[in-house]
Amino acid sequence: MNLETLIDQTLAEVSGYVKNQEPVTVLTQALNATDLTITVDEVSSLSKGTVEIGDELVYAKNVDKTAGTATIMPAGRGWQGTTAAAHDIHALVRNNPTFPRSQVKRAINDTIQGIDLFGISNYTFNFNGTTYAYALPVGANDVTGVSWDTLNSTGVWALIRRYRVDRNFYVAGETGRYAIVLNEVPAAGRDVRVQYTHLPTALTTGAEFSTSGLPASAADVIRLGAMWRLVTTVDASKIVSTAPQGDLVDSKIMAGTPTALARYVYQLFSVRLAEEKAKQIDVLQNIVQFER
Repeated sequence: MNLETLIDQTLAEVSGYVKNQEPVTVLTQALNATDLTITVDEVSSLSKGTVEIGDELVYAKNVDKTAGTATIMPAGRGWQGTTAAAHDIHALVRNNPTFPRSQVKRAINDTIQGIDLFGISNYTFNFNGTTYAYALPVGANDVTGVSWDTLNSTGVWALIRRYRVDRNFYVAGETGRYAIVLNEVPAAGRDVRVQYTHLPTALTTGAEFSTSGLPASAADVIRLGAMWRLVTTVDASKIVSTAPQGDLVDSKIMAGTPTALARYVYQLFSVRLAEEKAKQIDVLQNIVQFER
């Protein structure tokens, strides 16, 4: 699963909590990063205001229903902190989106970086027999296991039980760098593998979820956390449907409903986070360190 798929899934689920139908159309002509006129398949789906094309927001100052075009105001490309980009023909266009994709992406990454879970990675170095401390990768938080490539033919890496983490290790030009000191010495010239925890990494465009450092099972935790962040930004009682069929089924929403909804989604998020955290702790506790 990559970031775009996670955004789509989050949008699909969070949109079910609000009574708002966003008019959708597609481009009928490709767009470069500086064009100020867009041509769409169904111009009646557009109105003055914020329009989303792909992941970019633009600001339309007027719509020409005869020509089937919308004019973007000067400086209206890359609206609200998004990036002006080229868009292919048939790119999806949403009018006044309740949850822009850029906002969903930000909510996902805010959840990843604010969550109480760690990524787990491995780092291998060659033990030369003379170096006192070996620097760990930037961002390493704690060591959960150390092993070394033994001289026998079994292919089994032997566990190193005695080591300590030097949290005051100095590397020129860097701060917060940790190192590992081995109190149990393997054979010189052999590789040593360190399993360590680190804070999760934000996802960039096209990145697979695994690059965050979190396990695949945590994807729904991140999705629920992003949904909670999103529903706190919208007052559902003030949303007006922009499609006639939506007006037929809309009903009044009592004040305070959005707060109750945010509380409900947060509860779902908290339950899944607790489950995932317990699973991670259980995995890490399988590593026994006898001496620091």
